[in-house]
Amino acid sequence: MDKQLFDDAIGEVPPSTVDVDTVIVRGRRAVRLRRVANPAVAAGVAVVVLTGAVAHTLAGDDGGTSIGGPPGTTSAVPPSSVPPSSTTQQQPSGSKVSTPSVIELDTKVPPPQCGGRLESAAQAAARLTLATTNAVKAQRSDLTLSQNRVGVPRGPLEYHQINPSDPGVELSICDTSASFEARATTTTAEGSGNIFVLVHPTWRNSLDPLCDYPGLGTRNSCEVVTGPRGEQIVKQTADMGDGIAMSQVVVHRKDGTQVLVQAESIDTSGKVGGGATASEPPLTLDQLVAIGVDPALTLFPR
Repeated sequence: MDKQLFDDAIGEVPPSTVDVDTVIVRGRRAVRLRRVANPAVAAGVAVVVLTGAVAHTLAGDDGGTSIGGPPGTTSAVPPSSVPPSSTTQQQPSGSKVSTPSVIELDTKVPPPQCGGRLESAAQAAARLTLATTNAVKAQRSDLTLSQNRVGVPRGPLEYHQINPSDPGVELSICDTSASFEARATTTTAEGSGNIFVLVHPTWRNSLDPLCDYPGLGTRNSCEVVTGPRGEQIVKQTADMGDGIAMSQVVVHRKDGTQVLVQAESIDTSGKVGGGATASEPPLTLDQLVAIGVDPALTLFPR
């Protein structure tokens, strides 16, 4: 298991004294793997040391390449009308968990879709910005999106590529080091919350073990379900402390894309401190699932 999979499983956490990105880079330098030009056959291998509660760091957000422009105005993408089904795994309610130290060799294998014609990172970021904005609005039209104060200032749900080893350098969308993320502050009648989205290719065949791994804070629920198009979906909720509630889904799509969509009842991020600024997250788990399975939220548009 690598840092990315822990990110997808447990979401955002308070800043850690461990510089995970630095450890990953050192591991990559130690094994000195030769980069393969064709991303369809490339496999990135890294030795990852995870100590304490580890997830996507603020440093990674600040180091991303800003390549997605503000969304335009188009008609909303209709939400999925078919609910997830076939529950396969359930986490006991109210389980208090913490992340152990893990040292493991991990091999990422790009999905077959990486062998086709790919968008540039800039093109993918701009398209995902619009697609995600439409998908969110389709689920809750009364929700107002604004710039989130966490990290480098960017527009609401404006995607940027994260390159942990060389910030500012644009990578292939199928590079095993890269991912895309976006965030926004939300305003509703319940108060101000936030939405966080992480997108990258599906490096693994299954998400089944995620509910077995430690979560963040007090995990209230975790289950794996099957989506309307055969997607594997992890749905979880957690109490982040200080009255902050988190709802999160990870969608393992058959089109080669993995999407994490998260909502919290705080206007910045649960990892930066402070108390809740809303009575509940701005989107329910089912609404997050509908966003994650939206056909437009893909790295491989047809």
